[in-house]
Amino acid sequence: MIVPLNDLKHHPYSKSPLTTTNRKKTAPVSLTLGDRDLTPTQLWEFAARANIIGETFPIELGRKAVRAVNEANAFLEKLVRSGEPFYGINTGFGYFADRTVNGDQLIELQTNIIRSHCCNVGSPLPRDLTMGMWLVTLNKLVQGHSGVRLETLEMIIKMLRRGILAVIPSRGSVGASGDLSPSAHAARALLGEGLCTVGSDDGFIVISADEALEMIGAKPITLGPKEGLCLINGTALSTVLAIRVWYEGTCLLKVANAAAALAIEVLGASDKTFHPTVLAAHRHCGTAEIGKDLSQYFDEKKSELRIQHTDDEWIQDPYSFRCVPQVHGAVWEELRQAEQTLTDELNATTDNPLLFPDEMAVYNCGHFHAIYPARVCDKLASALTNLASISERRINHAMCPKRGHLPTFLVKNGGVNSGFMMAHVTAAALVSESQSLSFPASVNSIPTNIQQEDHVSMGPIAGFKAWQIVNHLRDVLAIELLCMAQALDLQRPLRTTTKLEQIWQRIRDIVPKLEKDRALSEDIQAISEAVANGEIVDFEME
Repeated sequence: MIVPLNDLKHHPYSKSPLTTTNRKKTAPVSLTLGDRDLTPTQLWEFAARANIIGETFPIELGRKAVRAVNEANAFLEKLVRSGEPFYGINTGFGYFADRTVNGDQLIELQTNIIRSHCCNVGSPLPRDLTMGMWLVTLNKLVQGHSGVRLETLEMIIKMLRRGILAVIPSRGSVGASGDLSPSAHAARALLGEGLCTVGSDDGFIVISADEALEMIGAKPITLGPKEGLCLINGTALSTVLAIRVWYEGTCLLKVANAAAALAIEVLGASDKTFHPTVLAAHRHCGTAEIGKDLSQYFDEKKSELRIQHTDDEWIQDPYSFRCVPQVHGAVWEELRQAEQTLTDELNATTDNPLLFPDEMAVYNCGHFHAIYPARVCDKLASALTNLASISERRINHAMCPKRGHLPTFLVKNGGVNSGFMMAHVTAAALVSESQSLSFPASVNSIPTNIQQEDHVSMGPIAGFKAWQIVNHLRDVLAIELLCMAQALDLQRPLRTTTKLEQIWQRIRDIVPKLEKDRALSEDIQAISEAVANGEIVDFEME
């Protein structure tokens, strides 16, 4: 069965259809798991390639990982032979933890946990999130505390190298014992069941899992003891959602700095508020970092635009200009803290129970609780909403500039033309929705599994909300960039600094100046996509 991917419903929080990508195909970058910590940047930039047709995914296991996996599996085999009850190895799951499972049912037990936990609903996850989930899961398994067989990992990697990814309905995880249901949908493909997406000459298509296995010359896997449990335990979806939000949020902060600098310039606000001496007095690292970034746009002698206001400077600017280093700086600090938390989560063992071959010990734990990525998403949701909110305020000031040097709504012949009047309304609507989405999901626990899982993280819900805010922020910044580019056009032939002229030119390479009213939705979308592609502001992740 072959179905065009476009026939599937798109994920409601995806910015664009699943068959598109913000990234161009480049030489494949190899990813080696287990020898050293993965960074959130490495994971996301690798996972994002899953949206590129014809891409390959060179994934390897490091020597340290192979040794750790084999030692844990050998220890697991000893536990099985002992006949003693160990949770998830020869017992039921969750509320059924006290039910012992006989030896001849151990394989059925692991297969059943995959099938029974496939309960997600809703539109499918984008391929990049599915790839990211597997990378999080693999990095957990190679720590050597799960007991999975090396051949099982090799089977997973063989599928991923070919870009074969299960179709995972997006809704159904509360981030309790990890993201059980979405991870079960991912693992189900190993059994030759369900649907998968894969690239073809015609784009991404959907085929049955057994057809996908045939493509790589493989047969459905028979899971060993504990393998079903360790494939679905963990914070895979919550973590990759948080990494995605963090990554895109970090990029958008740089765009927000550029948009703010352009706004300060074209609306005649003061750049003295981010003088190094002033910033140092605030003590906060974020304030200093943002001030430094803003300064690069004003590192020349006074621009022609600024010269025209030298004789009539007012005493103080509105907060949305004067407080950019502080507001943007607070977001910078949230992002920095999030990166550390996500690095720890990404390289953690989030399975249960954990095997420690060196101690010959088995420990039950709660590392699968997704509270850390959930809290990252909740905090970034409010931080990025603040970034959108202050951007909207600068847009508002552009509608009727305080200096009176620009026409109302940034258009000539106002009255006949409405200019950017409604673009500002759109920005206000996006900010308002983002504010509504900022209520933290992680404080809203709903107990499940007959009170066995009595406190849950709601990690995926936090992630989906935060991702919606990321998309809204991108659109708000696109509107700000359009408005400020228009304000610069209206002051020609005066010129600004070299870097701000470059920003203006990149915008004008995509959309023309507004001479008279036209539909602006296409302009906003075009600039938003250009922002996502890194075409307006250059950004490289460290």
